[in-house]
Amino acid sequence: MSAFTHITITVALAIGVLIAFIAMVVSLIAMILRWKTPSRRRHVIRLLVALATIPCLIGIQQTIFWRIYLPSWGRRQTAEAIAAHEERRANASLVHVGDSVPQFSLTTADGSEFAMPANGKVTLINFFATWCGPCRIELPHIERIWVEHKDDEDFRLLVIGREETTESVRQYRNKNHFTFPVAADPDRTVYSLFARELIPRTLVVSPDGRVVYSKAGFRADDLGGLTVALQEQLAGPR
Repeated sequence: MSAFTHITITVALAIGVLIAFIAMVVSLIAMILRWKTPSRRRHVIRLLVALATIPCLIGIQQTIFWRIYLPSWGRRQTAEAIAAHEERRANASLVHVGDSVPQFSLTTADGSEFAMPANGKVTLINFFATWCGPCRIELPHIERIWVEHKDDEDFRLLVIGREETTESVRQYRNKNHFTFPVAADPDRTVYSLFARELIPRTLVVSPDGRVVYSKAGFRADDLGGLTVALQEQLAGPR
């Protein structure tokens, strides 16, 4: 229900309540003045009808507001917020699904070299920051993916700390008992190849170096798409 429709119905019901109130007052006065006349009965009935009409109209108005308009308004606001987020995400992204993954190289907190692209490997890349709330919610899921696939020689994963130091990402990983590989990107050198803003940011890269999944921010229902993308790539021909 649109706001215009709701306002129109509300105004109509308010006018109905006003008319019923006026009718009630008129009927009450007429009933008192003609109490001893035969028309008393007619005014009593009109008074009772007016008394019953007022709460009925108010009840209808409240039902429409709470059961119809408010839920539809909430759904509309949610849809607009999601659309705005997706637009912002799209505008902030420099790499999209179907694009070739940018070339970069980082040294992990454990001293290993991690370079992209890596032909023949399915790669999961996640950008995070230690202060980022959504990142903290997402990373346990990234850890579960790592534990599940770390023994697969065709799978690689790297969690990259945007504007973090090697020591800060190492401490954060150890504090939270994570085991996935981490690396620091203190100057946004790598992150700037992928996006202008927004973290967490998760990408899946196919064995031929194409981005097949890209998502900024974190919602629990994103995990299904991430899982499907990984399974499809890991199940594909090498």
